[in-house]
Amino acid sequence: MKLLELGMIVSFGTAAFLFGGVARGADTAASAESAKVLSKLHHSNQMEIAAGKLALEKGQSKDVKSFGKTLVNDHAAADKKVMALAKEEKIDMPASVPMPDTMDNLKGASAAEFDRTFVADMLDDHKKDVAEAKEARDATKDTKLKSLLTATIPVLEKHRDTAQKLVDKLGPSASDNRAHVLPTAAK
Repeated sequence: MKLLELGMIVSFGTAAFLFGGVARGADTAASAESAKVLSKLHHSNQMEIAAGKLALEKGQSKDVKSFGKTLVNDHAAADKKVMALAKEEKIDMPASVPMPDTMDNLKGASAAEFDRTFVADMLDDHKKDVAEAKEARDATKDTKLKSLLTATIPVLEKHRDTAQKLVDKLGPSASDNRAHVLPTAAK
């Protein structure tokens, strides 16, 4: 092999290595972003499952208990998809998720106040979840994650709408900062 040919092979090899490194770096950044989104989805699913179980246990109205059951079922199904995608993309997910203080507020709510506190919390949670899921879907380059988020958003919107209807029906929670505002109609 002539020296010039060897030099060209080395140059092409170096370029391929450098561009390959850039691509791997981009994949790593995309993977890190996917890991962050999947972790957040997993955490949210676990919180909603726990809240739904609490509604089944402490809920006073048939509507709240039914909504709790829906949350448990839908978020458990969604979490299976999240965990499957994480496994496929070789992303480690935490086995358990710490529950926020809002769960303590729900657990400590009196029987009379539980339903209103629960639906107000679920309305706030699902408004945030829908917005964050849409933002993550629009920002991600990971086609599998985009597909998962696209499928998840209508379920979150249904939960948000159900929570809104229940807030309208039950009235705002005494601990709700919006207690002085009349409930709004579901859109």
